[in-house]
This record gives sequence, C-alpha cells and structure tokens, in this order.
Amino acid sequence: MEHITARPGPAEAARLLEHADRITRRAHDAVRWPYITFITALGVATALGTLGMGLTTGDAFAAVYVGTLAALFALLVFFMIGIRGRSAFARSRRWTVYIASWTVTYIGAIAVVGWVHGSVLWSGITSGLILVVSLACAAWEARS
Repeated sequence: MEHITARPGPAEAARLLEHADRITRRAHDAVRWPYITFITALGVATALGTLGMGLTTGDAFAAVYVGTLAALFALLVFFMIGIRGRSAFARSRRWTVYIASWTVTYIGAIAVVGWVHGSVLWSGITSGLILVVSLACAAWEARS
C-alpha cells in the first residue's frame, strides 16, 4: 500500500468535497425511506380501517377491525425489522409531532365510529383527515 503525502490541489479538494456531499445525501435519503413508507402505510391502513369500521356492522365490522389491527401489527413488525441497527422510533421532535398528529386524527375517527356510527359524511371526513395528515407528515419527512 502506498502512502500519498502530497496534498490535493484546490480542484481535487473541491471534487472530493462534492463526492463526500453526494455520499452523505444518499445515506441520509436511504435512512429516511423506511420512515416515509411507515408513516404513509400507517395512514392508509388506519384511514381505510376507520372508514370500514364506521360504515359496517356485525361480522363485517369485526373483519375490518381485526384486519386493521393485523395491518398495524404487521407494519410495526416490518418497520422495526427494516430499521434493525437504528432506533426504530427515534425520539426526535419531528417524529413526536408526526405520531401525535396521527394519534389525534385517529382518535377523532374512532370517536366517529363510536358515536356517529354509519355516517358516511363523518366517517369519510375523519378517515380522509387521517390520510391527509399522514401524507403531509410523510411529505415533510421526505423534504427534511
């Protein structure tokens, strides 16, 4: 192995800095995609689940309820497996805001399921709100 003792010139240093910047951006983007995918899938699964729960009764309600729980469990498991060596739920202020926003809208949708069961209008509004909030959070994460 040869040791190079000559210092790079300004052009070589600029090229090396640009290369390092590209590697940094690619690494950062690769780390974000599991989070973006998780928050998007969480929003879609819970929006469709609460819409289904709000509009069905009896066995259909139970099927939607169990299906939504299964989807949530699968999302959590695959997310934690996908993140592996990193902290799956990093304690950042941004992620706290994402999950808090989703929780507030999800609680609202569950309240509609409980109190205004069968209302297409309210079920659609609250389920749509879950989806909008989740997609906004995913878009914000993609920009960060």
